[in-house]
Amino acid sequence: MTSEYIESGGRWWGTPPEVLLRDASCLLWDFDGPLCRLFAHHPAREVVVTLCDELVGLGLPAEAAKWWGSHDPHRILRSGLAREVVAVLEDRTAEEEEEAASTAEPTPGADGFVRMMIECGRLLAVTTNNAPRAVAAYLKAHDLDDCFGSRIFGRNASDPHRMKPDPDCLLRAVEALDVAPSECLMIGDSAMDAKAAAAAGVPFLGYARNEERSRRLQEGADVPYGVIGMGPLHRAAHELLLGPRPPRHSGS
Repeated sequence: MTSEYIESGGRWWGTPPEVLLRDASCLLWDFDGPLCRLFAHHPAREVVVTLCDELVGLGLPAEAAKWWGSHDPHRILRSGLAREVVAVLEDRTAEEEEEAASTAEPTPGADGFVRMMIECGRLLAVTTNNAPRAVAAYLKAHDLDDCFGSRIFGRNASDPHRMKPDPDCLLRAVEALDVAPSECLMIGDSAMDAKAAAAAGVPFLGYARNEERSRRLQEGADVPYGVIGMGPLHRAAHELLLGPRPPRHSGS
């Protein structure tokens, strides 16, 4: 199941990933990127168009005009619109993300690494700017729901300003899972992830699917530790499996 990724290329920078994984009892995953390409077949720009149509329908064409051509629906949610408008847009964004989850492409090797981490006794959770229901739908469709359970800490529907780089979702995870921030390791692929982890006191491991993404990640957030591709993580997981295992968590 995993040999393709163990033998394949990929490299790491900074501290070897096996050291970071060994020292972490809980892995906090970003969703879109490390686990899947959420908008692979339902582009984020189409979600923006849908939200702009909603704004026009709400009598706010001038607001809609600000966002035509954007590729980031989350920027609209936290752009300072009235609470009742944000509530409408939040519901629609969650619907669109759930639809995107039905055709999302798994990150190559991520599902195998997730299961290996469960075998290593690690507790797994998702900390994301996406809607929890979209994450839950994806995990169930790909038979990963048993690995994460209800440990999904997504966008706060009532306060989108608390999305990363605000550490809110990480802090909620740490509190709910009753772990110390230093016991965790966040796996994320953006500067916002890195900044949120730093603000929460959680060690961070950057994930990049190619060299260009790696360069952008390191330049955007000065990420000291990271991997390119899942190969290094699979190799690290195998080293952990060969060594002593920490006690299993019961989860929450």
